[in-house]
Amino acid sequence: MKSIFIDCSLGISGDMLASALLDLGVPHSIFADNLLNLKIDKNYKLKFKQADSDGIRGIVCIKNESEFKKLSRTLNDIKNLIQDSSLNDYVKKKSIRVFEILAEAEAIVHGNKISDVHFHELGSMDSILDVVNVCSAIDFLKPYNIYFSNPPSGKGIVSTSHGPLPVPVPTVLEIARQKKISLMVLDDKYFGEITTPTGIALIATFIDKFAKSDQINIKKIGIGLGSKNISRPNFLRVLLIDENDDYLENNKPSYETIISQEAWIDDSTPEDVSVLIERLRSAGAIDVICYSVDMKKSRKGICIQAILYPNYKNLLREVWFNYSTTIGIRENKISRWILPRRIVSHETKFGKVNVKQTMRPNGQISIKIEHKDLTQITLNTGIPIEEIRQKLIVELSEFYELDDWSFS
Repeated sequence: MKSIFIDCSLGISGDMLASALLDLGVPHSIFADNLLNLKIDKNYKLKFKQADSDGIRGIVCIKNESEFKKLSRTLNDIKNLIQDSSLNDYVKKKSIRVFEILAEAEAIVHGNKISDVHFHELGSMDSILDVVNVCSAIDFLKPYNIYFSNPPSGKGIVSTSHGPLPVPVPTVLEIARQKKISLMVLDDKYFGEITTPTGIALIATFIDKFAKSDQINIKKIGIGLGSKNISRPNFLRVLLIDENDDYLENNKPSYETIISQEAWIDDSTPEDVSVLIERLRSAGAIDVICYSVDMKKSRKGICIQAILYPNYKNLLREVWFNYSTTIGIRENKISRWILPRRIVSHETKFGKVNVKQTMRPNGQISIKIEHKDLTQITLNTGIPIEEIRQKLIVELSEFYELDDWSFS
């Protein structure tokens, strides 16, 4: 099971975390698409480049200094901006949650209503894009668990739109108090902010557990650099870890606990049910099924069941209650055994096709060609789909590379 451990013991900000996730292997196109999905002005520049911080190599995020930093926004402004974008439901929900956490803290700090909170630095397009980039990167990785180290408090005084403020700034302290996040005292000569409000709000949004996993089989490391020169290494690292690595050696199935959420619905149209199923899948469900049921008073209804990883359960509850007519869902933990599998692309005489490979306990590998690829080939060639399937199975029968297997 793939998980990530975010080591922010030297500090955390939105752009540092986004940079580390990019270095971990999230495609740059994910971030480039966010600029388009958010309909950001074409003059806005966002660039990631390799650099070093006191000898530590990593990725740093560079943005253009412009008027984009100056605009103040309310929480509703930011919600509308994100909701009106072309981002998927998961990224929208998580991004909005980050800003809700910030607004809740700001409201307490300033003694205002949440609706009266105005984000200054936090409402800039820079900050919005940092949050969206992190959320979309995590959506791409789909980790089973997300672990964090405790963030450092920092010390000194920092200049803000409200004037000089002590470090940690009040918003960081309030989020730490509300979400019970322990701040670590770092023996550091640097005086300034090293855990930003955006950084700690991202922790509060995504944290499954503080500290490392019980098992830490490291697959890859991503390093994100801070933009400040603080006379010491200034970086954050993300570790891609496997919490159950035995299957790589003996091909045995893996045991895991997942969640089942289910509702019976008799007051929605088939079209509405179809939209709900797609929303559940977009929000992170492993799969969604539905079937007919006989409900009270002999009414015909539909049972909709989603299975999901535990860290997606809160988000999917929101989808059920916001986008369906149900007034309750049944939720249970269920256990399953799964075989290592992967989806790979392979060039064939019909062109590139995607293939799911599954490794059996006896070492044999079975393959299944993605049906949408078979459909496209039959439309292009006129050859019956079963004939194409058989020819491809023969051609792909020796494609048994054994690297990069997972249970995802």
